[in-house]
Amino acid sequence: MNPPSLNPPTKNLGSLLDGDPNRVALIDLTDGAQYTYAELDHLISSADISVASGERIGLLGSNSAAFMVTFSAIMRQGGVAVPINTKFPADTISHVIKDAELSSLWCDAELHPNVSADIPIREFTISGSNTSQSTTVVPGVGQPGLVLYTSGSTGTPKGVLLSHDSQWAMVSRMKGPVEGATGIIAAPLYHMNGLLFFWMLLAAGGTVVLMPRFSAADYLQAINDHQVNIITGVPTMLSLMLKEQKLINELDLDSVAAISVGSAPLSETLIEQVRGVFRKARIANGYGTTEAGAGMFGAHPDGIPVPPLSLGHPQSHVEIRLVGGASEGVLEVRTPAAMNGYLNLPAKTAEKMDDEGWINTGDIMRRDEDGFFYFVGRDDDMFNCGGENIYPGEVERILETDARIAESCVVPVADETKGQKPVAFIVVAVGATVTEQEIKDIALAKAPAYMHPRAVYFVESMPLAGTNKIDRKVLATLAAERASSNSK
Repeated sequence: MNPPSLNPPTKNLGSLLDGDPNRVALIDLTDGAQYTYAELDHLISSADISVASGERIGLLGSNSAAFMVTFSAIMRQGGVAVPINTKFPADTISHVIKDAELSSLWCDAELHPNVSADIPIREFTISGSNTSQSTTVVPGVGQPGLVLYTSGSTGTPKGVLLSHDSQWAMVSRMKGPVEGATGIIAAPLYHMNGLLFFWMLLAAGGTVVLMPRFSAADYLQAINDHQVNIITGVPTMLSLMLKEQKLINELDLDSVAAISVGSAPLSETLIEQVRGVFRKARIANGYGTTEAGAGMFGAHPDGIPVPPLSLGHPQSHVEIRLVGGASEGVLEVRTPAAMNGYLNLPAKTAEKMDDEGWINTGDIMRRDEDGFFYFVGRDDDMFNCGGENIYPGEVERILETDARIAESCVVPVADETKGQKPVAFIVVAVGATVTEQEIKDIALAKAPAYMHPRAVYFVESMPLAGTNKIDRKVLATLAAERASSNSK
């Protein structure tokens, strides 16, 4: 099933290098190496790899220049790159290798023991040893360039098949605001968040500062050292950075002009604290899905300022509708950045995307009178408490209106009377104090009684899944263990 495309297939995803040949395109913080646009282009075209059209090759490794050179070389030659979540257990990695029918796998040495499948394995290299340079394949409409595996909220990971032209439709529209900028990437490149930002920066002639993984102190230091202009991330990353007050006071962070936050919306408290650190930065909530892409929301056509907690106004290239209500419901979109479908799962594809190209995101959204959209929660996160439906995101937004709360996450625990009841995990804002009863009182004062958390647990930071989203499964398990312990 091929979704409608409004853009010609003008770019190969392995060749999104549109900068001054002598400008630094990539700074790899793994070893400090720097590569100009000319050097990076040469390394990709002369990479020691030969790929047949449509051949699927896996990549299992941390962020590095070698990872991205190999990734780009596969796509440039007409192959299909399949990056694998490094946090997947061995059995899941084996499933991906089999499901994607990988012909070979490139792998970090330390991750090799996690691979039990019988498949040719090579370690990442950046030698560029081929004497002949590969030709860039001009992709046809709908021609696949990569597969990103996502499990969503539950279940076995599904392979999302993405074409060159669908991703270029997204990158070409979004690269303008980052033209010539220096951006830092710590999000894993097996996930769309990090990958999209990487493509945008290189397609806009910017510089990528690439971290192998996120560390709050290292991230802040890198912003200072490389005078980074744009950062992206999730609320938990920002919350962890705010705890590094001593280091923040020693650094120059005024180079940051824009902050884009995805995977979960920022709280009002976190926005104010972030503004205090990054004094010259615009802060925006981003939104996107692997299946439908990003860049759906943005500025209002009439120039109305975007409210701080809003995702923005629907953009002209995207069709949007809410199912289940005029002002609140499940978001469905039709966009040129849409996936081809789920690999080997036609029934799942049909559930997610209809024949006209409408994709059900599974996200509950609210639309205000000016047409701005707000994230409410995941449809599949909803649980029932004594006959009442509770969307955790609604409770979280209510709690986060209090200036003492930087982040919250609400999960259900089993209850003999109600079936399930909400409990909350809380990250307290830097310099603030708040009690369990005060947390409960916030919800009781602003929402129906059934929505208030029956127990509150304080944590230093939220656990993150491999996709850099809050790991609700980990918190639900922890909540169940604590509830069981308290009942004894």
